[in-house]
Amino acid sequence: MAEVLYIFITSDRPDQYLTPILHCLQNRNVNKIVFLQVENRPESEDDPNISAKSVRQNVETLLSFLADRCKYKYLTGKDKDKEVDLRTVYPPDQAASIKQLYYMLKTRKFSFTEDDVDYFKLREKLIKIRKEEPESIFDVSAVRKSYLSDILAMAVVEKIDNVYTIDLNRGPNFDEPWKSLFHELEFKKRGSNGYKYIQLTTTPIFNDCMKSILILQPSFILSLLAAAALIVALIITSLIFGSSNWLALILGSLATIASIFSLVYTLPKFITR
Repeated sequence: MAEVLYIFITSDRPDQYLTPILHCLQNRNVNKIVFLQVENRPESEDDPNISAKSVRQNVETLLSFLADRCKYKYLTGKDKDKEVDLRTVYPPDQAASIKQLYYMLKTRKFSFTEDDVDYFKLREKLIKIRKEEPESIFDVSAVRKSYLSDILAMAVVEKIDNVYTIDLNRGPNFDEPWKSLFHELEFKKRGSNGYKYIQLTTTPIFNDCMKSILILQPSFILSLLAAAALIVALIITSLIFGSSNWLALILGSLATIASIFSLVYTLPKFITR
């Protein structure tokens, strides 16, 4: 089944988005890539002039320069619009193979698009994506730490288990940024050029925590059954011993608590959805 890759964006520098995109094109069955911008985040330090559209355009431009011209183009910062011909950096054979790699990935059947979502509607958006596109991948490689916790919290509550990030064995090279691009990296290798594409929501500790949360949160049906059983017991006890009997009073209290308990743990879920 075809997958949709959702890329959370925070800056307009395309390099950090290109690697997960190309990884998924090469190793997954991705046919659509969506640049997802979260707007109106509290205390956000993101540049307000950056949009999902501008990021998409930068990524497409960089990929085209690499695939069609074998050139790296600076699209942001003080070197903006500067071009570096990779044929002057790498031996001829290697430069040709690099160009071929990017051309092969660029010409695959997939589409780029973008989407903007308000911070306070992000949970609703993720729920909708999970229902309509269950094979979707959420990439948080470029997400700032300040709201990565928000995404992971939603993943736990909504049982979203396809949140990924690129994990490089070395830091990015800002002096020669082309040396941090996809052609320099090797998937699942231990050396300095290695990288992993980590599924954040399936680590052992994450799974243990998710199970603990689910155990503590009773199901709606179970809560209703418990409340109903106590109410039935209360009625029977009242008919036999009278409503003022101590057993009836205890059962009445338990039935009330169970009813409130089921509402507290389940009603908010229906309200938020």
